[in-house]
Amino acid sequence: MISRLTNPKTISKLLLAILLSLVVLNTYAINLMFMSKQAPARKFSDEDWQYLDRAIIHSLQYVNNGASHIWDNPNTPAEGMVEVLESLTNNDLPCRRLRLTNHYKQLQGVTEFVFCKQPDGEWKVSQ
Repeated sequence: MISRLTNPKTISKLLLAILLSLVVLNTYAINLMFMSKQAPARKFSDEDWQYLDRAIIHSLQYVNNGASHIWDNPNTPAEGMVEVLESLTNNDLPCRRLRLTNHYKQLQGVTEFVFCKQPDGEWKVSQ
């Protein structure tokens, strides 16, 4: 038993399991369907994530409530839409609730997040 626990691969798997469980506990308030097995975001490349990130930032800063911003990566099948659902205040911070609809080939995922603008100007997902 001691040799199994000192095996670097076993230790790495154990640490990964612990880390993932902590992430799940910390993000429970976030719609976890965003990263479900059938979620298109699981197929996204780094470049796809950059396009999505830019669309989210653009929507948070410039898109009116009730309007949307469509994005796509011309180099991959990744595409989606960011809808601004409402503006609100949380702990005296300006916040916006967004609905993200993402596609990758036939996969589609829809989830909502509330982003709050931090005092340093950065937008972060509210928990």
